[in-house]
Amino acid sequence: MANENKMSKLIRLRESKITCTGGVVFIGDGNTGKTHTALNLASFKKKKIKLVSIDELKKSINLEFNYFIFHSNIEEYQVTTSSQIFIMPGQKGRAEIGQGLAFEDAVDLYFSVSAINEVLTLVLTFDLTDIRTFQELEYWLERAMFRDIIKEYTSIVILGTHFDRKEEIVVTDEQIENAKVFVKNFILNKKGIDVALNNIYSVKVSNISDEGLDDLKQAIYTSFVTAFSIQQLISENNNLKYL
Repeated sequence: MANENKMSKLIRLRESKITCTGGVVFIGDGNTGKTHTALNLASFKKKKIKLVSIDELKKSINLEFNYFIFHSNIEEYQVTTSSQIFIMPGQKGRAEIGQGLAFEDAVDLYFSVSAINEVLTLVLTFDLTDIRTFQELEYWLERAMFRDIIKEYTSIVILGTHFDRKEEIVVTDEQIENAKVFVKNFILNKKGIDVALNNIYSVKVSNISDEGLDDLKQAIYTSFVTAFSIQQLISENNNLKYL
């Protein structure tokens, strides 16, 4: 009931306009492209991030924040989703004093200061050219569950980066499909939450060519529509019109 009350505060329906907001959290090893992808989603400085100096994209060991807005139409309703993006550090555990934030420090800060800490989309990020970062997703998923980031309305995106480096890709489509089933069963067994397979997405992106970026936007948007049961909300509102 408490979660329902929190979620109801994050969505508004006025006449034929629906607006909603929620958290999108990127986790995974460092140097897997979490920051680069998030900046591209948010169209940072309204220019291609691939043209920004690589020095400007160095991964910090702090909690990073950005957002992007997505507009669409469902029936006669204009739907606007505002995704509040949080990028967790890829450093495990806690950082030493004076060394910024590692993952556990950032999660503490996220839940203590974030006005929107209802995570609607958890983005498990790995490098398609580095099998180790793919294998480490189990660790990050376990930490996300332990820190109570995953709720019954949270969708999961398994995000592979560096898709432009086709000749160097070592993570196969079969492994990614198996990972979706693993994620579903892992969350069910460890957390008791039964995430539907169609709410676990796999996306590959290139932050050089922007390939796959629209697929990622669509997956995040769909996770919002699902989390807020927007189709049901529209049906109920339409029914009220005719009473």
